[in-house]
Amino acid sequence: MGMISSALDRPPRTAAVIGTEDEALTVAGTIAGIFGNAAANTAKTAEARLDLLSRSGLFGISVPTEHGGIDVSNTVLADVCALAAEHSATLGEILAAHFVVLEQLRSLGTEGHHTVVFSAVFSGARLSRAAPRRGGQEADALPLAPSGLAWRLGGEALCTPCTRHADWVLVPTRSDSGRTAGLLLGTRAEGLHYVANSCEPVRGGAQPAEHVLFKDVLVDGDALLHPSSEAGVPFSLELLLDAARQLGAGKRALDRLLETEDADAFETGLLSARLAAAQALIAEAGRAIDAAQIGLADLHRTNAFLAAASAFAVAHETANRIRAATGRTEQPLPAHLAAALKETGRLRREAHRQPPEA
Repeated sequence: MGMISSALDRPPRTAAVIGTEDEALTVAGTIAGIFGNAAANTAKTAEARLDLLSRSGLFGISVPTEHGGIDVSNTVLADVCALAAEHSATLGEILAAHFVVLEQLRSLGTEGHHTVVFSAVFSGARLSRAAPRRGGQEADALPLAPSGLAWRLGGEALCTPCTRHADWVLVPTRSDSGRTAGLLLGTRAEGLHYVANSCEPVRGGAQPAEHVLFKDVLVDGDALLHPSSEAGVPFSLELLLDAARQLGAGKRALDRLLETEDADAFETGLLSARLAAAQALIAEAGRAIDAAQIGLADLHRTNAFLAAASAFAVAHETANRIRAATGRTEQPLPAHLAAALKETGRLRREAHRQPPEA
């Protein structure tokens, strides 16, 4: 499969098989503890921890049942990411990125993509994501230039932490005709250059994104995922898992607040209640996305998007309130997530203006 199979030149791995949702949560808790202690314990290198994560079987828990997976519910997927983020922001980001790309493959990939990638994921393969940059600013896609029957890719992106140790990276691209597509690129493909950057944990902060340069990378057509015209379940899942990561970060910050002797009891109670509300919204959004994955009506996908956006908005705001209460810097709202919230406002306003059904 051309560029797809180029990721398979890594030494073979054997990953554990997780058979139930309860087992997935147990394994996630164990791995989260290892990553959470990484800054204090340097006995394991970043590469060793990532290898342990690959062998844990967590990467395969959302593989569809028709491909041999257990396809855990999206609520459990969110619980896994929240648990991970509560101990390690880096681990939460790595897992969320992997699950979102896997959903994009499920929704937009060919049968060939499914056969190759799902099988590799069962053996511990990891998927990562790229956020294109142009002139130092966030961009929506990297340009594809035609080259015979293939294309050439150039530009730069900030990717999921430690992408160099992943197997594939999904890169948003745009052809000269303006058509957009996701490019599933092997992380060892010729022309990928990883800017000097340690994957070791950072004390007191999240792991920085992996800066990657793409220099005249040859792209085959079978590596492209063309977006659907329908409202996308993958983006709803991205919102949900971002909400879960914010929930985990909020719980971690709340623990610090609870350890502060002079913390205001009313404020602590209010923030705890907001976190509980965010967790309930995340569970509801997970169920809505479950329905959208099997439902045929546009309404299923719209409801999933609205529920996931609501969960993200509440979780992000709550985590920032707790950060502020503990003297930490609040996180700005990423541009694409701000655009998603604007879209929810538009949809809700349209629904409000429609006359009630007789």
